[in-house]
Amino acid sequence: MNVQAILVPYEVERQDTGMARAPRELVARGFLDRLRQGGREVHAVEIQVAAAGKPETLAAVGQAIARAVALARSNGRFPLVLSGGCLACVGVVAGLQKGGTDPAVVWIDAHGDFNTPESSPSGYWDGMALTTLCGSGLPELAREIGLRPLPVSQAVHLAGRDFDPLEQENVRRLGLLALPPDQVGLDQIGEERPVYLHLDLDGLDPRDAPAVAVPVPGGPGLEDVLRCLAALPTPAAMTLSALSFDRVDAGEAARTIDTCLRLVQAAYEGGHKRKAAG
Repeated sequence: MNVQAILVPYEVERQDTGMARAPRELVARGFLDRLRQGGREVHAVEIQVAAAGKPETLAAVGQAIARAVALARSNGRFPLVLSGGCLACVGVVAGLQKGGTDPAVVWIDAHGDFNTPESSPSGYWDGMALTTLCGSGLPELAREIGLRPLPVSQAVHLAGRDFDPLEQENVRRLGLLALPPDQVGLDQIGEERPVYLHLDLDGLDPRDAPAVAVPVPGGPGLEDVLRCLAALPTPAAMTLSALSFDRVDAGEAARTIDTCLRLVQAAYEGGHKRKAAG
């Protein structure tokens, strides 16, 4: 495995929250060093842009992510994005598109992230991340970053259990395939196109990933998610987000990092094993 870790220490435009600090915390707690064990080659780069207003900062962050993802792919490296927030996905997919990849999106998250400015009760931009990928969330931001919006038919949402009321209507109206925690599976994703895997750690059972900003009971267990990922081809890129180490003890932090390691291994190596077996 030749990995390009791309650290994105932002939650929306902020860098002073538990989620924003989490990518650096992962590194400080040895996550990349453990990835390097067993002969894996791991490079790391951190996204930093000049502070500006929210739209300007988000556009600059997204553009920088897109460049980093495209460069990693051109160098034959697996882009592993460690992000404080979900809107990093816009830069990731834009970067894949720059390299000629038109991905399907597998989105694992306790929350829908399928709001629009009109449906969101809070106005929280990260809660519009998946709709932005699909052309209905923050279209001006998508254009600034260089994203070509994806058809909703190229996305599947897994493990969601905390949707806002009007967000649920967006899912129905726009036709997003959203499978609840007890139906986690990927039979609907064929192998005709590459996959972008966006994995919010709060999508899992909090007992397996306690170091998250907003834990939501009722998620699938780690073993269920690993079996799901084993059915995927190796992703073209992968994001880990929604982590926060602010309110956990050392044991909970270590358990969450172990979970992250197993998820990356399953996503990357499982796809290669399936390809070799086929």
